[in-house]
Amino acid sequence: MKVVVIGVGQVGSSVAHALAEDHEVIAVDKNPDRLDSVRAETDVLTYEGDGARLEVLKTAGVPSADLVIGSTSDDRSNILICSTARALCESTFTIARVAETEYLATWSQLREAFNVDLMVGADHLTARSIVEVAGLPTARDVEYFGQGRVVMAEFTIPEESPVAEATVQAINLSDGVNLVAVFDDDQMEIVRGKTHLHPGHRLLAIGKPTQVERFGSKLAPEARLKNIRRVLILGGGEIGYQTARLLEQRGLEPRLVEIDSERAQTLAQELPDTLVLHDDATNPDFLRQEGVADTDLVVSALTPDERNLLTSVLSRELGAEQVLSVVHNGAYEPLFARSGIDVTVNPRREVIEEILRHTRARGVEKITFVGHEQGEVVEVELDDHSPLAGTPLEDAAQAIPHNFVIGAVIRNGDVLTPRGKTVLERGDHVVMFVDADVADEVLEAI
Repeated sequence: MKVVVIGVGQVGSSVAHALAEDHEVIAVDKNPDRLDSVRAETDVLTYEGDGARLEVLKTAGVPSADLVIGSTSDDRSNILICSTARALCESTFTIARVAETEYLATWSQLREAFNVDLMVGADHLTARSIVEVAGLPTARDVEYFGQGRVVMAEFTIPEESPVAEATVQAINLSDGVNLVAVFDDDQMEIVRGKTHLHPGHRLLAIGKPTQVERFGSKLAPEARLKNIRRVLILGGGEIGYQTARLLEQRGLEPRLVEIDSERAQTLAQELPDTLVLHDDATNPDFLRQEGVADTDLVVSALTPDERNLLTSVLSRELGAEQVLSVVHNGAYEPLFARSGIDVTVNPRREVIEEILRHTRARGVEKITFVGHEQGEVVEVELDDHSPLAGTPLEDAAQAIPHNFVIGAVIRNGDVLTPRGKTVLERGDHVVMFVDADVADEVLEAI
């Protein structure tokens, strides 16, 4: 494809880098330093200019582009860019990155409002991920596929785990869950029967939500498994607000801490089932008074990241059962992990995953990255031409280049656990793990 990425900050440059290997990418930005940085790391064409101006879009090749991505820091500019791109070429697919949820809500209800094919809201995606992790408290990363029928969960293997140093084939796995990958900070490998599960390594499981949760309890039997009911959200920004709103929709009554009095009043009016507290979330006396030690989940959604690290560590030391922190700068994530923070969610990564999903092969329903983007978990719908359909999986897989693992199959609303003799059918949705370096080749073949 010919792709034009307009705005190459952290998100735009990451998207350009991910697409450049297989597509013709043109990067547009007003900042020459950003363009220099992109050129130094990625094989892309660059054009300096304001992407909201018609002559710049024309010169950058938008009229002949297959995909245009508006990824500047200004929502209205991104919408204008995409709308203009569609006017220049009706067949161009457009993606606008937005921060304001009002734009996202309007577009969701009336797709024709902005003449944009896809709107991606970082705050909403982040809040959704937070709520999904809250549903599986022993995991450090959670993604749902097939409208919630299948879950991917990343676990850390504890030192004292009964499965530590065991091989996968020695574990009595229940039907409904597959182990697909094991990895650390340096390398990732597809799970085989003889794979050893070393303490401290991370393990990726795919299957039915109830079965994956049971596996998590087997992995760490000392962990206290229970439903998340008492949630404390630190920070009443858009991510905190969206998280509280989604938790309310699930029947919970979270507490939310906001230091700005006017913002706290607004939140109290818009979140009828949330107790909004006007105070400083970095104050340890306040956190102790609010019973952090008896809280099932603390969500730290402050800015900047340094404040999130402070409140997350405080919450952990005060006895919070689980701590989840929003981390905007991916370089800080290892620091949070070393500080004992259970889970981190990166808004930029959420946006990048959503954008890249729409650039992949036909039939890709969802994509998520794991292990510092070493691997991908993808949901794909099989069509009549797929070599996986109509033949036992152990034979059909020989027609696909490179290795991959199918963790679950969704057929007519039911979830199947695939084995070598399983025969896949047209219309099946497969949730699979594949090495990120060869993902495009595998997906094209499927």
